[in-house]
Amino acid sequence: MSTEAAPAGTTSRWIKCISTQGTVRGIAIQATDLVRELVALHKLEGASARGLGEAVMAGLLLGSYCKEGERVNLNVQGTGAFSQALVDAYPDGRVRGYVVERKGGSQAAARVAFEGDFPDGPWGSGLLSVLRTKDGEGERPYIGTVPLVTGHLAKDLTFYWAQSEQVPSSVGLVVDLEGDSVKAAGAFLIQAMPGASPTDVRIIDEHIAQTHDLAMEFEGATDPLQFLSRIFRDMSFLLVEERPLRSYCNCSWERVERALSLVGVQELRAMLAEDRGGSIQCDFCSKTYHLDALALERLIEKSGGGPGNSTLH
Repeated sequence: MSTEAAPAGTTSRWIKCISTQGTVRGIAIQATDLVRELVALHKLEGASARGLGEAVMAGLLLGSYCKEGERVNLNVQGTGAFSQALVDAYPDGRVRGYVVERKGGSQAAARVAFEGDFPDGPWGSGLLSVLRTKDGEGERPYIGTVPLVTGHLAKDLTFYWAQSEQVPSSVGLVVDLEGDSVKAAGAFLIQAMPGASPTDVRIIDEHIAQTHDLAMEFEGATDPLQFLSRIFRDMSFLLVEERPLRSYCNCSWERVERALSLVGVQELRAMLAEDRGGSIQCDFCSKTYHLDALALERLIEKSGGGPGNSTLH
């Protein structure tokens, strides 16, 4: 089994396994510390914290079986508590993400959407898109898009795997709250591989159905192996990988400059004349990049505006 030490102070990690017959594979995620960290970073609470936690763990499940050099981008656009969620995840356990709360919505309405039994679910109707990209020139990205059938992210991910990748799957996502704070967060993905018999699938389905309260499974538990053992039970399996999970963002000054260069010289000059500078905040990690007048003048020159053409000297 491939293992990697978790960063100090965190228990967040995934564990992968596969049945000894090679017909069923699974991954379980313990992500309480990770979700708490990202929730604090974005200053979220209550149902908004739950939404971000679900989206981040969904991205991790999608990225967990990518190959080295690949990246997954999960884009959920719905009519429910959030208008959009964006997550980038990597096969080495790195992840970043954010949710866009619906304008005019309220925490009370979002909480009802998550806790109530509504046909549209907390994510509502819309689209779920998965973009898989690879490093290297000439590599074409793969994108799969399915409708949000239920508005429940775990169920719609199950639908995605069945429709876009033709892999029978079972997905679980749980973010348990204590008041408005994250008490526990965890997820699992179980998939039937080629050669799996109807009996294999039925046994696993029965074991999953007997897990009545996922929140209790992940609350206080630091070892996702315990959950996998309950799911596979009498079916022998091999541990494939254990890996720590961590938040990560690749934003930088260089990326900020590239983004601003696309705005156009006239808009940059307006920023310089009106505000004597500007600032950009990264949606993924909330880091703010401040540009003073000198930085903007240099950017205008690099963008073809020429030296001395600005209205501020």
